[in-house]
Amino acid sequence: MMFMRWGVRRNWDNLGEKSTLTAMQEYLELLEKLLPGWDDQPMFPVALSDHFWKDDAAATACAACHVDFSLQRRRHHCRMCFDIFCHGCSPHVVELQLSPGAPARPLRVCTPCKAAIDNDKRLMEVRRLVQENRDLKARIQSIAHDTDTRVHAQMAVAATLRTNAIAQGCNMTAVDKSIQDKCRDDDPGAAVLDLHIKTPPAHKFRPSESVEASEQLRVANRQLVLCLKVAETRAKKALERVDATTAVLQEAIQNQRKPWRPIARLVVPFLTIVDLKRLAQSARPFQAYIATHDLERSSCYRRAFPHHFRPQFWMWRTCCDADTHKYICDLADALSSHLGHPSDSDDALHWSSIMLKSSATWSEAYSLVVAKCGADGTLEHDKQILADVQRTFGRSSLRKQTRKLALHAAQDDVDAKKVALARVLRAFTATHSTLGYCQGMNFLAAFLLTNVHWNEAQAFWLLTAVAVSPQYQLMELYRPGVPLLNLRFYQLQALVQQLLPDLHAHFEAHDFHVSMCASGWFMTLFTNCDTLPADAVVRVLDCFLVYGWKCIFQVALALLQFLQPDLLQVDFEAIVDVFYTLDDNALILHPEYLIHAAHAMPVTDQMLNELQAAYELEFPGTLGSLRPYATTPSAVQVAGKAAATPTRRTRLLPSLLTALSLSNSSPTAVDDDVGMLDVNCKIS
Repeated sequence: MMFMRWGVRRNWDNLGEKSTLTAMQEYLELLEKLLPGWDDQPMFPVALSDHFWKDDAAATACAACHVDFSLQRRRHHCRMCFDIFCHGCSPHVVELQLSPGAPARPLRVCTPCKAAIDNDKRLMEVRRLVQENRDLKARIQSIAHDTDTRVHAQMAVAATLRTNAIAQGCNMTAVDKSIQDKCRDDDPGAAVLDLHIKTPPAHKFRPSESVEASEQLRVANRQLVLCLKVAETRAKKALERVDATTAVLQEAIQNQRKPWRPIARLVVPFLTIVDLKRLAQSARPFQAYIATHDLERSSCYRRAFPHHFRPQFWMWRTCCDADTHKYICDLADALSSHLGHPSDSDDALHWSSIMLKSSATWSEAYSLVVAKCGADGTLEHDKQILADVQRTFGRSSLRKQTRKLALHAAQDDVDAKKVALARVLRAFTATHSTLGYCQGMNFLAAFLLTNVHWNEAQAFWLLTAVAVSPQYQLMELYRPGVPLLNLRFYQLQALVQQLLPDLHAHFEAHDFHVSMCASGWFMTLFTNCDTLPADAVVRVLDCFLVYGWKCIFQVALALLQFLQPDLLQVDFEAIVDVFYTLDDNALILHPEYLIHAAHAMPVTDQMLNELQAAYELEFPGTLGSLRPYATTPSAVQVAGKAAATPTRRTRLLPSLLTALSLSNSSPTAVDDDVGMLDVNCKIS
């Protein structure tokens, strides 16, 4: 300490040749270096400087209670005011500094001084602000140091990649332009942002006659908070810049090594899902390229699924979910065992090995379920199902145009189609009694029947797979009370407000809620064909089975955006009619234009999950255990996961023999015990 003091004085003497302001600034910097924290605000109470230590003999009685001291009542000094008290009047121990800058130690104080310390809220506020300001400054310095280290490491990698790219003959002009576009920077080779923020002397307090300590520290706190935000922003931007540079250089080198990739990028928009699968089977590099760029999923927006393979591709996309794949395979095991087709292999089943066209098991199983349902009128929901089946076929009662549903293709076999639809719906509701029947299922089932050429068994299992798959959440949509429907209305309303503000304001002005036009869209997935023609609905289902509910919202928003000029011109009574008076030749009804317009709507799964979280906060408990929507995984990942643990298949689904309570009767036999027909299809 003595060395520091003389060092300060020697340096002070050397400042005599400089101006007052410069000399004072250098002197303060020197003090901070030699005596760090010399003028910090005290974080602990300080002993009173205007009081002096009292000698024991100077006091004969306690200064507080005035009781004489004795052998039993001993003297105790208060380290705050230095007066003498008895034990009863000085029982407190607090962290105390005997002088400014001295270390804080637990010392005895009297009751009046303890009360004064507790009541000194200003001191506590100063203490809190000082500590918070110190922490803020430490965080700013830590961010700068960590980011600087990471940026320099990434810059070294980028320099090596740039050298390799030049050596391999990459077009560096194009590479730099790509880096510039990603970094949004005029000079891609510019130096990294200055990460060291000059913080104000916010954690210091120099006495002032007009400014209180706490007020000055609060101003300093706000300054440091702003500095912290600047530091975080600069750090994020610097890391994004070097990461983008590294990614562009790596991609350029990779593309230069494989000259077929530029050709692939040009050809991909013209390839169907079948073409992509054939290309993936031709060579491992093609397979890796297709998997890396997620081309199989994204192709559904560019090209429709091939008509003849559509049922298989719909089943393939549905079974991409691991739980759904496991459910279908467990069901196949139970059915095969009951129908007398036991498998002598211990390998795990895959849905492609039990496709309807390659095995009679599914048709026989469907016949078994239909027979178990019994005659019409024996099931709980038969009356409602039969009534809805009658309303399913023919031209929509809402459409004002002459276009007919695809379901109404031939008048002579409408009765047979109604019977087929009723059987599929009865079989589905009987095997999912906890779900039951809900209006809207009839249109979806009828549309699936149409696209599988009225193969009842294929439509039944496809409907089952789509319904139980958690990625589509149809079980929650059709559950009693339709809890998911209100969530969909809430999400669509918020998306319209965000993406179509003029239309939202018009709806609000006329007290029109989107649920008045969107209930049919959500409950039937547009398959009621009230708004869209059947060929457009097919493309909507293609995308729905790949991307889930995001696609339905994109289609709904594309429709609203296209019809916005007309909707803004009408009042409440005529708004709904706009959707049903569309000319059959309207551009939005063209399947590919509709999908292209829907794909352009900026809706993401993250947006839907955030809106779902907001809905749950606003209406707690209405969704139960509904999980946030997640993007579907690839089929390759699911196949590997399902094949890895063949014994896990028995955990999810009880055997069909137990679930149906059947004996070894033939599949066509009818059992009167209809109430026992229930398959537990809840995905855990």
